[in-house]
Order: sequence, then C-alpha cells, then structure tokens
Amino acid sequence: MKIQWRRGLVLAGIHLAICAPLIVWEEAHIWDWVRSQENLPPLELARPVPPPPPTDAVKPADEGQTVTFSPCGMWYHMSLPQRIIVMGELPAAAFSQWGEPCPPTWSLAGFVGVGWPNHDSRRKEVELSIGLCSLIALQWILVGAFPLIHPSRWFWEPGALITICTCTGILALFAPFIWMFWLALLVWRLLQGGYRGAVLGWRLFRHTTVEGSAAK
Repeated sequence: MKIQWRRGLVLAGIHLAICAPLIVWEEAHIWDWVRSQENLPPLELARPVPPPPPTDAVKPADEGQTVTFSPCGMWYHMSLPQRIIVMGELPAAAFSQWGEPCPPTWSLAGFVGVGWPNHDSRRKEVELSIGLCSLIALQWILVGAFPLIHPSRWFWEPGALITICTCTGILALFAPFIWMFWLALLVWRLLQGGYRGAVLGWRLFRHTTVEGSAAK
C-alpha cells in the first residue's frame, strides 16, 4: 500500500483552517473571563468580625446546610462551533475532552489541568487549544496518508466524506457515524493483517520444521 503523505498534509491543513478559528472563537469568552480574574488585586484586609450577640438575644433557627454547585455529570449546552469540532474531529475531541466541564485525568484537558473549578489560567487554556490543534493535524495526516479503501469516486472515501461534512457545518451531524464506520473498517483491516501474519508465520514454521527433519 502506497503511503500518501501529500494527501494527509492537505487534509490536515483543511481541517486546521476550519477548526482553529472555531477554537479561538469558542475560547474567547473563557480567555476574557480568565484575564479579568488574573487582573483582580489580592485581598489584603481581613473580614470584619461581627460583635458578639447579647446574652438575652433569641437564638436564630437553623438555616440549613450549605449547598455547593458542581457542573460535573450535568447536561450542558453545546455551542455550534463546539458541535462542529466534536463531531467532525471525533477521535481528537474524545482524547482531548475539549469543552468538557469536568474532563477525566487521562485526557489532555485533565493532564493540562483545565476543568472545574480550575479555569483560572490563560496558559492552560492556550496549551489545551494548541494540543487540540496538534491532535487534529496528527489525526488527519494519518487518516489521509493511510486510506483504508480506494473507491472509484474520491468523495466516497471516509476521510474525504468526513471532511466534506465538517466543511459544510450543518452536515457535521453525520460525521460521527462515518467515523464509526472508519473505526470498524480499521479494526477489520487490523484483523485481516493479523490473520495473514499468523498464517505466514505458521507456514514458515512448518517449512522450517520439515527442512530440519529432512536434514536429519
């Protein structure tokens, strides 16, 4: 199978040209909020201590327990740029967990330290965005350079079809299904290669065994 590095670089360039502006657009409001938090002056004055209540005052009723809020495990609204990136760049988005409020520790976002309640550093947000762009580029260099099928029409190849869906934006909804087909095709190709390798190894073993017994 001929490796098509040029095709992989072209697909990587197309997807970076689409996704990089969407990532910047989506992260802009987060960067503005982080910048406002970083520019706040530190608090140096302690809170005033309230005076002790008089001895004859009535004890107030119990106001209940303090409730803390966490977005982990909750449904959240996904904007259109995030949907296009998550659906069109499914493997890279799944590994990076970009846009998730509580990413797992094994993901790129968890490794960088971005997540609830740690959206407190522009450096972390920039590192995650650069990492996502790098994953997208690597993903499409490999997908484009190693096409799994060679249909008669170029646009029926899964990589080209995913690129068309991502470019249109609206059709990105169908990209995850094409990714699933591509992954199933990849598993099938790997199983075929493993089977052929096992058969070839067995034949070589039998041939070596026969030659050894004949030499004796």
